[in-house]
Amino acid sequence: MKKAYLIALLIIIVAAGFTLWAFSSAMTPYVDIRTARQMGSNVQVRGKILHNTVAYDMRQNVLRFQLEDKNKDRIEVVYHGAKPDAFDTAPETAAEGYVQRDASGQTVFESDKMAIKCPSKYDDSKTPVKPAGMKG
Repeated sequence: MKKAYLIALLIIIVAAGFTLWAFSSAMTPYVDIRTARQMGSNVQVRGKILHNTVAYDMRQNVLRFQLEDKNKDRIEVVYHGAKPDAFDTAPETAAEGYVQRDASGQTVFESDKMAIKCPSKYDDSKTPVKPAGMKG
């Protein structure tokens, strides 16, 4: 093999390796609440919003609520940011952050990124409406 081909191949391998490393380090895994408590690193947890626990402090821009995962484990989420528009009607959310102890010693999930599940967009129980004049 020619020396130029070997150098080009080496550059491609190094670039591909760097791309894979950068991509994998940027991904935040989805875990359940129990695993999030054990990991101590940045993760994403998803679950049901317990709306009767919601408290929003507009002055500090902090939203607190309980999140319940599929295993029925619960944790208080402390979201730093403006309350999302659809939050009050959303059944579920996915929050990105990490578990830590707050000033009172309680375990909380500190988050600054949250994706809200829109109730109407993902409601599979509704049958699509056929436009007038269509056969089917």
